[in-house]
Amino acid sequence: MGNGTPRRGRGARAPRAPRRAPETPSAPELIVASTPSPVARRTVTGLLLRFISCGLLALGFGIAWRFTLAPPIVGPGTAFAGIFALLLGFILGGILWYLHDARRRRRDPESVSDERLVFSFIVFAVMPFAVLVLVGAVWMLAFLIRGA
Repeated sequence: MGNGTPRRGRGARAPRAPRRAPETPSAPELIVASTPSPVARRTVTGLLLRFISCGLLALGFGIAWRFTLAPPIVGPGTAFAGIFALLLGFILGGILWYLHDARRRRRDPESVSDERLVFSFIVFAVMPFAVLVLVGAVWMLAFLIRGA
């Protein structure tokens, strides 16, 4: 029973510094901190503009097909033509946006990142084309099954 080190909870403690309440930023500081940077806002706005413009092109191609080439009664065969017209508009819009980004990047490499260039091409051109291929395969399969 000697003079060993005191056990936890026993013995003298060093005085602690008083606790401070965490500083809460003011409302304007919170607004400024939560507001995205101008670059982030431009990226979101550009992406939204791409979706809207490609969608409008797709609708334009679909409406043009419906009022010019579509027969009075749309059957299974002509439905694929309508889907093709819609997706063709989206694919064309995606390719045009990709070319726009590629030209802009050639002029100023810092203005368009690699990720944006690849993302734009995949989302707005490759994926609609993949959907078109899938719809075409399903349509062809249904056509073959119906004929058999």
